[in-house]
Amino acid sequence: MRVNCNIFRTAAVVLGFVQVLALYSCASSGGASSSSASSVSGGYSEYSPTISADGRTMIYQADIDEPRKYKIYAKQKVYDKWSSPVALDNINSRYNDGGCFITYDQNYLIFTSDRSGGLGNCDLWVSQREGDRWSDPENMGAPVNTPGYEGFASLSPDGKTLYFTRECPEKTTCKDKLGIFYSEKVDGKWTEPRKIPAPVNTEFCEFGPVILADNISLIFSSSRPGGSGGYDLYKTERTEQGGWGRPINLGSFINTKGEDSLIAIPASGEIMYYTKGVGGQDESGSEGIRRIVSVPIPENLQQTKVVVVKGTVRDKRKTSKTLFAELNITDIRKDDKPITVYSNKDDGKYIVILAKGKICDFSVKSPGYLFYSRKIDLTGLQQYKEINEDILLEPIVVGANIVLNNMFFEFRSYKLLRESKYELNRIIKLMKENPTLRVEISGHTDNVGTDKANQKLSMQRAQSVVSYLVSNGIAMERLEAKGYGKMKPIASNKSEDGRQENRRVEIEVLSI
Repeated sequence: MRVNCNIFRTAAVVLGFVQVLALYSCASSGGASSSSASSVSGGYSEYSPTISADGRTMIYQADIDEPRKYKIYAKQKVYDKWSSPVALDNINSRYNDGGCFITYDQNYLIFTSDRSGGLGNCDLWVSQREGDRWSDPENMGAPVNTPGYEGFASLSPDGKTLYFTRECPEKTTCKDKLGIFYSEKVDGKWTEPRKIPAPVNTEFCEFGPVILADNISLIFSSSRPGGSGGYDLYKTERTEQGGWGRPINLGSFINTKGEDSLIAIPASGEIMYYTKGVGGQDESGSEGIRRIVSVPIPENLQQTKVVVVKGTVRDKRKTSKTLFAELNITDIRKDDKPITVYSNKDDGKYIVILAKGKICDFSVKSPGYLFYSRKIDLTGLQQYKEINEDILLEPIVVGANIVLNNMFFEFRSYKLLRESKYELNRIIKLMKENPTLRVEISGHTDNVGTDKANQKLSMQRAQSVVSYLVSNGIAMERLEAKGYGKMKPIASNKSEDGRQENRRVEIEVLSI
């Protein structure tokens, strides 16, 4: 039987429901649920969940209005209880829609549909969040979509890699012939998809890949031998060489004799949502009732711990004005290319996922504004953490100033440390993008030491920054170095934290 895009009807075959692969159901009858699983469903059939990074928004499909007439719904978690579902009417169509994935920044919804305007059987479509609604869907186009089947997409937290299911005609051991593919975004375009090699893909069926928030762990379903029965869930991890390790069966906490697939895991990594079939087929071979259930993930199977940084980007002088901004995160120790995400263009909200073990240069910029920067050290991270931080950007006007939080010097010295280069290069870019801009670079100290020594050190540090900028093409007449010593504290010198805040370099706009 050929894979198709009927996501609401199944036929009985070996290994359970053949259409389970082409559609967005995840469990056949006969499999007992894990004893620790709890239902989050209503009194209807629902399946194929996706969940936001913060675990508070779930999007899924259900036949609420009419049996076996599935639509896409969303619900919110409020005080640990799920709200009533709301249909996403501007996304739903008279065609088959489902298998959604909400991106980690919560700005995009990727789903599968056989609606008109596609390239073939089932295609991947995308919708962008516009405040409290989703935009009209757009086909993701070639080379991601083909005349064949594409579905079950998952986008990496950095937005660079798309994982999805595609039909593999060369497979001979499974009727649905499905495999896991990936495509990378280069210069704003998706590359030609490639199939993930063995041991992830086998001669058997693999589908429903979900890349977790750590961007290391990938969970998918497979019919390969050695499982509990039907389709089992497996986990693989990215190697240091960029490949994938041997997949491990997630075991009895989740896998049963039935079909286990189509998972959703928030960034905390401690709980898994998935679908279980609780009713058998009727005389026509159609599916029974399905339920979305949740189950705690054993600690040894959890992803690498991450930090979720989220908030709203605003105009510092008009705080009611939200901004579309570019956020860049670089692992200082690896000096990799920065991960770039964006705040939502309608409400300025952003979400950034940062993995354990990194020391991050974190910066935010928007046209017409001075940048914001900070250092985030995750080397000691042991538990999942959320940081709520609204970012206020200073508009480029005379008198505007910012602290250069990521400017670092050797102790009691004016020699710039290597990790200052990210901040220095941001100043260079700012000056080049605003060719008439004149600024003051000012150095500041705490109150430790003599006034003379502090004054000298602060001036030397300001001059070090100016010298770097001049050596990289910024005209000297556009720069002015000042040393203020301990004269302008921004915090109390009675604590080390306060003294550290006072030891700083600032940039102030003199003219535009």
